[in-house]
Amino acid sequence: MGAIYTEAQKEATRRYVNSTDQIRVRTDKGNLDFIKAHAEDMGETLGEFVNRAITEAIYRDRGEIFIETAHSDEYDISGNLLLAKDDHYEIDYIVEGVRKIKKLDKQKDVPSGFVSDYAWMSLENEYENDLLGGED
Repeated sequence: MGAIYTEAQKEATRRYVNSTDQIRVRTDKGNLDFIKAHAEDMGETLGEFVNRAITEAIYRDRGEIFIETAHSDEYDISGNLLLAKDDHYEIDYIVEGVRKIKKLDKQKDVPSGFVSDYAWMSLENEYENDLLGGED
């Protein structure tokens, strides 16, 4: 970045800040380098690692198993396919700043070789329903 902070850079920063929530976390002295090193080993920024750790802990506490992340290029949205403790799949995604976790089909009703396509199609279907006011 140059020495002058342009209006375009200010606007981009404003849009980014307004599109995120902020959490401040404190940790014991000496722990930060340990966490940063682990994040780097995982190929993540500190923020990416902290967000992943929080999300995985929530899933675990709720009795859900993370299956995979799905992404829709058409809508530029990502979501996580989960297996809930009642053996239903769920899709967890954020649309317009609101987190949604939608119950889907029972695991036994989805062929194992189809799970990746199922995750992607479920994400797009739920996103379309949210945007277009489709069925719940």
